[in-house]
Amino acid sequence: MTNLEQKLPDSFYWSMLIGMQLCVFMCTFDSGVVNLALPVIRKQLHLTLAEVKWVAICYTATAALTLPVSAWLGRRFGIRRMFLFGVALFTLASGSCGLSWNLPSLIALRIAAAMGASLILSLNKVIVLRVFPRSMHGRALGVAGTTFALGILCGLGAGGILIHLWSWRSIFLISFPIGLIALPWNFIMTKRSGIQRDANIALAFDWQGMLWMAAGFGALVWIVNHWLSKSNNSLFLSLSTTLIGMIMIVGWLRHEFCHEESFLHLRLLRISPLGYNFMNGFSVRVLMGITNFIIPFYLQTVLMLTPAKAGLVLAAGAISMGIIGPFAGAMSDRRGMQKTIALGLVLMTLGIAGFIVLPSSIENPAIYTRYIIGIIVLQVLIGCGSTFFSAANTNSSLHSITRDHQASIAGLLSVNLMAGSAIGTTLAGEFFNLIGGVKHIKDAAAQTTSLVFPPHAFAWLFGTCTVWLIILTLYATIRRETTVPITNLSGELS
Repeated sequence: MTNLEQKLPDSFYWSMLIGMQLCVFMCTFDSGVVNLALPVIRKQLHLTLAEVKWVAICYTATAALTLPVSAWLGRRFGIRRMFLFGVALFTLASGSCGLSWNLPSLIALRIAAAMGASLILSLNKVIVLRVFPRSMHGRALGVAGTTFALGILCGLGAGGILIHLWSWRSIFLISFPIGLIALPWNFIMTKRSGIQRDANIALAFDWQGMLWMAAGFGALVWIVNHWLSKSNNSLFLSLSTTLIGMIMIVGWLRHEFCHEESFLHLRLLRISPLGYNFMNGFSVRVLMGITNFIIPFYLQTVLMLTPAKAGLVLAAGAISMGIIGPFAGAMSDRRGMQKTIALGLVLMTLGIAGFIVLPSSIENPAIYTRYIIGIIVLQVLIGCGSTFFSAANTNSSLHSITRDHQASIAGLLSVNLMAGSAIGTTLAGEFFNLIGGVKHIKDAAAQTTSLVFPPHAFAWLFGTCTVWLIILTLYATIRRETTVPITNLSGELS
């Protein structure tokens, strides 16, 4: 690798970063706006809550399954080449979602878009780490967190307006012009960076591990969905299929920890502090998946907001993420990863705890404004907390291993994020069935249905989330620092 730090000016690094983050922006815009659009898609395609959740789950679950493949493809064919291919695939597939005609076609195109997104999300961090000087890694990852937030922000703000004016199809069609800008920009900048053609033709692929992961992760999602959905199957059949699912999960984990070059490289989690970071990250993404799925329904069903207004309310969290992002990355470098993780968890706990008081229904429309303002404040707390947490958790993980394994860990980080979101969405979609069910009241004249949530549903849901966050926060505050702050590294700062 050439010494890029001596050959290229600072302006090049930031120009290149902007180009790559434009691609990340597309992915996060898509993911943020879809949750906002789910209530509208449910009405226009005449779906139930249990059916429409698969529009979100198929994307995150597919990304979780294909992200490790993306890491391998980057190592096998070159990270630059596969990153650019991911940009092209996501642009075409995501844009085509706006042309879908029913639920199966929408799900199929979402799966294709997820494959492109997995290449973008798993390889962009690796390119940053290989091209940027070490002293700029924290700030670059912090800007990446800001981009993540801006994508969600535009998805919730501009996306809400698009839905309101032109229908939900417009939120996907907008991927075409963004991709047409991002693809040539990244082609030029990555070529100028001098990044080597690092393809490894001899690199083997763990097909057995991929099949084990698909079976194990699929079994996990099925078990959660089955036991929360009040299935009509007999107890014997439920227990038998659950046992088979558990065997698949155990087989998957056994394969991962017993093979040196496995599909996910889970053996790396034995390196401190990776195991802790990934457990923390998965838990947080499950809780965020629950929140991001159910709050848009609450705003549009209980508080009777239009998609545009609901998007503006939810955008408060994304705005806070965008503002805090660079500071969070710098804090993780200067003050230590563990302190930043603990701060993020404290803020998230306060934010999610506030949702406990949300009523399942409000009889007096005059007090809607109070709850809207309250949700805005809580979104800000959660946004700030998740940004501090993610910046430190990612920074700590990527600098706990050698460069040879950074591509694997970057991919695994994204797998963790997507898998947690998929499980969280599944839990949120089925939780209400467990405590009384969501009623779908049909309106034959309008050819649609409205939702009525069971009493105390949100108290139970977010109360459980808060308890788990409190446990994570308490442990984070007493856990010692395992990654040395950059100010303590001799020779890093000139």
